[in-house]
Amino acid sequence: MSIVSHKHKFIFTHIPKTGGVSVVKILGLKEDNHKTLTELKLFPESKSLNEYFHFLFVRNPFGRLVSSYKYFKKYGKDGSGDIKMGKIVNRYDTFKNFVKNLNNINDDEWVYRHFNQQVYWVVDKLDYIGRFENLQQDFDAICDKTGMPQQELPHKNKTKHKHYTEYYDDETRKIVAEKYAKDIEYFGYKFEE
Repeated sequence: MSIVSHKHKFIFTHIPKTGGVSVVKILGLKEDNHKTLTELKLFPESKSLNEYFHFLFVRNPFGRLVSSYKYFKKYGKDGSGDIKMGKIVNRYDTFKNFVKNLNNINDDEWVYRHFNQQVYWVVDKLDYIGRFENLQQDFDAICDKTGMPQQELPHKNKTKHKHYTEYYDDETRKIVAEKYAKDIEYFGYKFEE
């Protein structure tokens, strides 16, 4: 989803589990004002949006998948969080079992923004791709480019878990590398040793 700030003339595309909630909070943006890229093109001022600074944040797909899994294990139950995805994730007792069954989850269930490849959000006019791994440093650069004052980002929506490398074995690492091959290639990510 994308958020437009006419005051600062930017478009922020919020990819889930990449630090976007922290960015939204510090900038005082309203999450309920999200628009899809298609919806943005329907605005009368959409031609002038081409002059806006467009940025997003990405995250290593191996780490992002662990974070999303842990998020839905915690918040996808008992009516809180996203119930549909929570029910899917909670079919599996461990992260490894979830990954081993990724290809058994049907397309209607899988097409969900927390699990889509991040390249899905890349558009022709994108001015800056920040990285979750350098969140504060990249956010400072975005502030400089948009004329906003630099501010320390709060850590919002944090999912508690060990480093992502501890959740994988050779088999699950290969499955995720294949499932997220476009992200890995486009953004230059790799599995850390």
